[in-house]
Amino acid sequence: MKTLEPSFDNVLQQILHELEMLEKLSKKNYLRIRELAHAPELAKAMHSDQTGVLDHINRLKLIGIELKIKSEKSTASSAENISMGSNKKKGAERDLWMISKVQQLIHRKIALYKIAHCISLNQVLVHAPILLEQTTRENEATSTWLDRIIQRILSGEIIIPESKI
Repeated sequence: MKTLEPSFDNVLQQILHELEMLEKLSKKNYLRIRELAHAPELAKAMHSDQTGVLDHINRLKLIGIELKIKSEKSTASSAENISMGSNKKKGAERDLWMISKVQQLIHRKIALYKIAHCISLNQVLVHAPILLEQTTRENEATSTWLDRIIQRILSGEIIIPESKI
């Protein structure tokens, strides 16, 4: 009896498309958090230079070229905007809420990047595994930084902006 091999290429393409949508959503939400953040350290952590979100989007495009995926101009996605909390929440309370929401988004991306990395290794791709692993590490670093900010907020530690030191 002959078994059919599953098409991992299709799965990888779907994951990459979802990641592209999630990175675009991240870019939008990181900017929104920068605007609303009470803690200057949170605003700094969400800067595109710190998160690498623009690099992530560009890497996904490079992987698409390697896989010969045609770029889709889709605005629809299973990803939705994350709620930044009600306007009644202020200061540290709102910061904690925003961090919890953005952490959900980051961890979703990390899971998808890890799966895409495994598939790209299985498909013997040249550049994709390296780019996916690098992007996973950067998302994990952002998550770790946010974890540290949570601890500082909860301990009541005053976070002074660098410009005021």
